[in-house]
Amino acid sequence: MRLIFGSKVIKVEVLDEKGALLLASEKNFVVPKNSSSDDNGIVMIKGKGLPELDHNRIVSVVMTTKSGDRIKYIGAVAVSMNVQLNIQIMRSNDNKVLEERRRFFKIKISETGKALFYVRDEKNIRFDEPVAIEVLDINVGGVFLTCDTEIVEFVLDDLICVEISLFEEYPLNAAVRVLRVQRDSDGSIKGYGCEFQGLTAAQEDYIGRYIYKVQSEERQREAAREGMF
Repeated sequence: MRLIFGSKVIKVEVLDEKGALLLASEKNFVVPKNSSSDDNGIVMIKGKGLPELDHNRIVSVVMTTKSGDRIKYIGAVAVSMNVQLNIQIMRSNDNKVLEERRRFFKIKISETGKALFYVRDEKNIRFDEPVAIEVLDINVGGVFLTCDTEIVEFVLDDLICVEISLFEEYPLNAAVRVLRVQRDSDGSIKGYGCEFQGLTAAQEDYIGRYIYKVQSEERQREAAREGMF
């Protein structure tokens, strides 16, 4: 069995045969690591008041990673008590991935930040003052950003040092490379599609936690809207 987790799992959900949620947990769980060992194919969840399910009942297990990926596997209940639930993930030749893993899950946002300097043709170009930017989408692979083109116009392959205010307590400082200059029908620049360069594991975790926070807030708003009708 080989599972395709590319980063830390931060949430586990268990669904019944019809897709209804049986259990969701953001802590007190153990999930399989990348391994060819059958012994590591168990998802273990501990807690209090867990649902007691029939042995060998077929369920779906959805694992959300820190980078925003959501992966769904088919499993069978191995142990079920009100304090522990073990689910055997089915072998790869029986398993069906119901939701494809998206390496870089993109979300729409509107966050402010700064361009501190940029590198073009191996030359560092600094601003008299940092240039204000707005980030319109983000994933663990990159961002789409805009800025005042009267101050600066970036070109393909520019390397920009940015500071983005995702969490109030501390910003994200990173380098992004311009992969796409997006223009409108009149040829005016609308923004830049950029790829993160050389992110550390801590920076990837920071972005993943922000993406998860935004997704959770959106789900809460959707639930609130549904509750109004």
